Amino acid sequence: MPSNQRYLPVLNAPIVISKEMQEYWDFYNTLEAQIQKNGLEADYAQRYMELKKIALEEYLKSKNKPLHIPDKKLDSFYYEGERAFRINLVQQFENVSYRGLHILLASNYFLQNFCRLSNLDKIVIPSKSLLQKYATLLSEEQLSKNYECGVQNIFAGNSSYEPGDLYGDTTCIQANMHYPVDWLFIVDGIRTMLKAIKLIRKQGLKKRMDCSDSFMTKINKFSIEMSGATRTQDAKRKRKAALRKMKDLEKTVRQHGQRHLDLFARSWEETEYAEGEAVQIINRLEKTIEIMPAIVWQAHERIIGERQVNNAEKILSLYQDNVHVIVRKKIGAQREFGNQLLLVEQADGFIVDYSFNKDKIEHDSKMVPGIIERFKTRFSNKAPDSFCGDRGFSSPNNSKLLTKENVFNAICPKSVPELTERLKEDAFRTKLKRRGPNEGRIAIFKSKFSKLALRVKGYTNRHKAILWGLIAHNLFVEVNAINAAEKLQMAA
Repeated sequence: MPSNQRYLPVLNAPIVISKEMQEYWDFYNTLEAQIQKNGLEADYAQRYMELKKIALEEYLKSKNKPLHIPDKKLDSFYYEGERAFRINLVQQFENVSYRGLHILLASNYFLQNFCRLSNLDKIVIPSKSLLQKYATLLSEEQLSKNYECGVQNIFAGNSSYEPGDLYGDTTCIQANMHYPVDWLFIVDGIRTMLKAIKLIRKQGLKKRMDCSDSFMTKINKFSIEMSGATRTQDAKRKRKAALRKMKDLEKTVRQHGQRHLDLFARSWEETEYAEGEAVQIINRLEKTIEIMPAIVWQAHERIIGERQVNNAEKILSLYQDNVHVIVRKKIGAQREFGNQLLLVEQADGFIVDYSFNKDKIEHDSKMVPGIIERFKTRFSNKAPDSFCGDRGFSSPNNSKLLTKENVFNAICPKSVPELTERLKEDAFRTKLKRRGPNEGRIAIFKSKFSKLALRVKGYTNRHKAILWGLIAHNLFVEVNAINAAEKLQMAA
């Protein structure tokens, strides 16, 4: 038996479970019935199959082979899409990493059955790399359409839910990065280039240079000098001297990196690396070598030149793109580094609209027209019944827009006299009181459904993780509502 195979015991004895485990099983059983009924699983599987079909056609074309793909192969792609959809939902609900998800699927018979991994011959558990491909294969646009499909299905037909009572708020999805320190970016860049150089030299592709560990020793020494100079006399001079040493070392490492990159790009086929691994090493080195001059310039301007750098030119992370500084002055989060996320909740707890800003930080009041427009597009040109938000959404233009669209304006006014006057309205007080749980909804989403977005790198991957969180969140609310209604019915 191969070392990676294990026979698991199969017991025919009944399992005695607790109330909590019964609720756990009920949740996934209801979820399975719901994703089959509302067509969300089928929509995702169809998009997955089409993408795999295109990839296979491109491969056959590159090999000058016939482009005919048998129906049996397409069926296998569709089945794989269903499996990928369910596995991604499990990851969201269980709130685990790819490694943790792999271990969970390998050890949980019930989830194996839910994810359609059960097999009489053998059970193959997807590796963590394949699990990541399942989560990121579809583009942002395709995942967004799947989310839209889910939102529309919630309110389709004879649904008891009404979509028009909206409550909006914004938050920050922080990027997976350390606090931006200019000279620390140079340390990051040197370490990244040296790691890539080590991987290349390990395969026998070498250019003349000192031991790579000696460069790491030097940069660690300079880092200690830089951090130790902060609270000493003549700190500015010492910090500038340490930075000049870092700049010289970075230039040397970058030159070594470029030579090894050129050699590896020509000769990677001679190594043991697969094409994907080689591409990853090349991309890592190219990206780092390309960005390092700008990072060195930024550190020089701020530390040696003592000049400010324009916000548009600032680099906040060596590894994350499209990251912004968000100043909300909240306890424990005076400054956050990431992307602005708008969540619009419906009265029953479903998130019916969102916006994950890539290029800028937008004031809350500027988002209301987009919310109304997207709602009308989604629900047959019908405007929402009401919109409620905090004072950040308040503006004269928004008041005019909501009046024009015949939408009840439940936005908290900035003016105290106006707020005092509006609190006399029963409908306004009811909406404003209901807005309180909207803060809890955002906290639930961030703590349970956005953990993957906090771990991944790159805006595109963060956006895909947010979309998976939104899809899973709405299913979570819907399934729990169905189970709660069934319990009440059984108790009656």
